[in-house]
Amino acid sequence: MIRLNVLKTHDLDVLRISVLNSRIATNLKTMRSYRNVKAGFSGEGKVTKYLKEALLTPKITIYRNIILDNTQIDVIVVTPKLICILEVKNMVGEFYFDARTKQFFRIIDGNKEGMKNPELQLQRAVKTLQTKLHRKEIDMPVCGLIILASRAGIVIEYPTLFQAIPIDAMCDALEQLESSSHKLLTNKDLKKVDHIFKREVFEVHDEELLDRLGIERTEVIPGVRCIACSSVGMKRIYSTWVCGNCGCKDKEAHMATLQEYQLLFGREIKSQGVKWWLGIDDKYLVKRILIQVTEESFGNTRNRHYKLKFEPWLLDQFLASEMKKY
Repeated sequence: MIRLNVLKTHDLDVLRISVLNSRIATNLKTMRSYRNVKAGFSGEGKVTKYLKEALLTPKITIYRNIILDNTQIDVIVVTPKLICILEVKNMVGEFYFDARTKQFFRIIDGNKEGMKNPELQLQRAVKTLQTKLHRKEIDMPVCGLIILASRAGIVIEYPTLFQAIPIDAMCDALEQLESSSHKLLTNKDLKKVDHIFKREVFEVHDEELLDRLGIERTEVIPGVRCIACSSVGMKRIYSTWVCGNCGCKDKEAHMATLQEYQLLFGREIKSQGVKWWLGIDDKYLVKRILIQVTEESFGNTRNRHYKLKFEPWLLDQFLASEMKKY
């Protein structure tokens, strides 16, 4: 039985860029980031599905998108006999790992494109996790594999520190690594490993996202999103939000829309921010909504800040529809 960890931080990365992309005018830099993040997310999903075929020790846990000491790790496979980090690349083209310069680039459509070196990323991730295991007195070496999730990606010049293999060969490689292992984690050790991953703190929003993409806050289009057709700009008619595009009616549409706000701007908001983001002027409605969605508040009456409840599952339907695009 494969157990998946509940928290998948990359879902938030996909949601952030998807929300932003859907709320601004066409921006080539944002669109490129949007497609790259979605490709990575899709690749990790493929890996998870393939891992169900692996003939490993029955007690398997798969951790997706864990951040350890600011090092993001795509996938970690943990069994009583194995801890393996998978650096997943869902890209097309011809790949070159330059052993001398430590650079990584690909050639696609005749163009040479430099990129982050997945071998160095994996090396960093392995060292980081190994250090944490040593601190917990867990005696188990950490291994790593670079997984090519797209069959249209071909390695021409191979890495020297880790294997770079197609996703079709992943299960066999993991089975071989586990069968050659002479270590065994106890149940107590496995709980310690789980604790390492579960205690890591993740950020709801990326403070530098707008600056990185050259977008001003005023360029982001506010408004309540229709969960049925994804259009922004639902109107409040009596006690219900009504979509002018598809006619859908939803009393709770503001709940998911305020999750979008958190992904872009953070968990704190003032009443004026609620008015702007939801497109409403009624201060009494704002007050009722804040009571419903707030975790805590602080500050004096005229300068009160509210900390919104973080409930990203309210955006599951939006995320599913985004993954079907392009």
